Amino acid sequence: MADPGRRTGLAWTRVLKSSQILLDTLKGDDAVRASWVDLVAASQDRSSNKREYRPIAEVLHDQLRLRGRTADGVFRDLASIVAYGATSLEITGEVVSEPIPDRLANAGHLVAQRPEEESIVVWMGYRGRIAHDLHAGSVAFFDAHWAVPNADPTRTSFPFKCELWEIVKYGFAFRVGNQALNEPGVDSVVRIDLGQTTAAGAFARAKKIVDTLLNVAIHRSGGIRPQLVEYHVLRSGVPAGSGHYALNSATGFPDDNYGAGITMRAIGRHVPRIAEALSRADLPVFLSAAVEVQVASEHPFSRDMALRTPSEADISSVVPLTDRVVQHVAAYAGMKPGDLFEALGQKWAHARWLTDVQRAVQMCLLGSGWAQPQELLHELTVEWFSERPASPWILWVEDRAEDLLSLCRLEHERRWIERMLVSVSTHEMYASLEREYATEGQILEARRTRVRNALVHGNPACFASIESVREYAEFASRSSLNIALESYVDGTSVAEALLEIPDDYKALKSGLDASSYWRERVAREGWPPSEL
Repeated sequence: MADPGRRTGLAWTRVLKSSQILLDTLKGDDAVRASWVDLVAASQDRSSNKREYRPIAEVLHDQLRLRGRTADGVFRDLASIVAYGATSLEITGEVVSEPIPDRLANAGHLVAQRPEEESIVVWMGYRGRIAHDLHAGSVAFFDAHWAVPNADPTRTSFPFKCELWEIVKYGFAFRVGNQALNEPGVDSVVRIDLGQTTAAGAFARAKKIVDTLLNVAIHRSGGIRPQLVEYHVLRSGVPAGSGHYALNSATGFPDDNYGAGITMRAIGRHVPRIAEALSRADLPVFLSAAVEVQVASEHPFSRDMALRTPSEADISSVVPLTDRVVQHVAAYAGMKPGDLFEALGQKWAHARWLTDVQRAVQMCLLGSGWAQPQELLHELTVEWFSERPASPWILWVEDRAEDLLSLCRLEHERRWIERMLVSVSTHEMYASLEREYATEGQILEARRTRVRNALVHGNPACFASIESVREYAEFASRSSLNIALESYVDGTSVAEALLEIPDDYKALKSGLDASSYWRERVAREGWPPSEL
């Protein structure tokens, strides 16, 4: 029990083993029948006056769910059998003459039935063009404007065409939107193969998979979130259920094609690896919770909320939510939250320096005004925002430092910008900035803790103090979650990954300047790297 976070001690092993035995027993046929007998006895006991049947019914509901059955549907059929002698689909309207004991026995047989495992596939339609023909793991994305018309057997073939045709052949499902006529509809369809399993909760499981993929992609690269319009469940290739959703009123830009393009690129870049990992095993519960909380903290500031100004409550909620993300990641890694915050704080100085160098470049490019040489401004802007840079951005900053300064007309910021640009190639300047940022990080962490405690416990907190720690809080949650996700995908130790210091930071701490480090790395590994 010395290290309870990792749950590797003998006591934890015994607890986990006993818990699994208990769950397996509760899912057994005898346990389910016993719960049904207890429920009937409690319901027929006229002396009870505290609804004693309710906890028994809740246990039976959970047992059915654990067995892979649709518990709500089974309860409806149980009530129908007891009242009418037949399930809800078998009622004929005739007077029931079957004795009550026989009806209860039939209901008991229904309770003890085991669910059938079969091929389960879920198709989901979204408003918003988010991907073009992307297949990864058990998930496949299609452009509805192309896939739905071509599902006709006489037209172009593509993977899973027969399944889609079973859904759309009558013309009522996955109706494609018409932007010219302002007719909303489905723009993208997603297929999720759940494999050989039970049909109970199929849509919820499929939706969780897609939500995880979209959450990770949008968290990493931004974009807009597509809206779920409808879904269809196929059991062994035959439609077996569907549902529709009402579209929410838009708080983002109407017809945000640029945002949709960002989402499309984010899905293409991040989804394949995550989907492959999810096809091997479910996302760990703590990591899944961290992703959900991170999305909740970022949503008020996303493109989906671009037409709504974030409130003080939105900004204040960032601190406790990001704190919760780090705690979830720490639980996933088997670490104490305090140790993880300390490890993240050690990385703050270098991360803050990188951010400030980029901020200085953007101040030169975006704050220079129209009075500057347009040819040079255009050339530098294209190179800076290029998706296929000719060199690492650190080396680009060193090479174009004089050109950037020539564009700078923010005289009150010029000295700071020059200092940031010089620090790329001068280790002494970097070391001075790194010490300043390290001291700043210690102050911000202490202030963040006080603000977090005040907000969580309902004590007053100065809004200026909340704003001052927002960037640090977001850095802690984002960096810890990104490292944990990469570790999950690669199958490496998340605790070691969280404690590891980046190679460039190690080199700069040893006395090397940033430009020299990157020149040596490019000479050794080449450019661009394989991940680009």
